[in-house]
Amino acid sequence: MAIIKRKVQEYQPRVIQPLVNIREEEKEIILEAEMAGLTKDDISLDLKGNELTLKGKSGRGDGTIPKGYTVVHKERCPLEYIRTFIIGEEIDKNRIDAQYENGILKVRLAKSEAAQPKKVEIKE
Repeated sequence: MAIIKRKVQEYQPRVIQPLVNIREEEKEIILEAEMAGLTKDDISLDLKGNELTLKGKSGRGDGTIPKGYTVVHKERCPLEYIRTFIIGEEIDKNRIDAQYENGILKVRLAKSEAAQPKKVEIKE
C-alpha cells in the first residue's frame, strides 16, 4: 500500500461574503443568502442601528484529529461568512424574520406602514 506524502499546511479560516439575491415585494423585502455547510445554530443575524449583519461560522475541517491518527493531507478549513447591509427607514426593524433551510438563509424585512403602497380613493 502506497502512502501519500505531501507537506501538510495549516489553513486559516476563509472569510466569505455570502452570495445574495434581494427582491422587493409589496409588503416586504426578501434577502436570500447562500451560506452552505452551516446549521441554524452556526448563524447569527444582528441589527445595530441601520446595519443588518449576517454572520456564520462552520467548524468543518477545524483540525480535530482523532487520537492515534496523523494528518497526511488537509485542504478543508473552517469557513466564516460575513456580510453587512444598510437598511432604509422604510423597513420596520421590529418585523424582521429569518429562516435557514438547505444552505439558504432567507431574511424577510417587512416594510413599515408608511412605506407600503396605498390606494387613494377618488371622490365625486
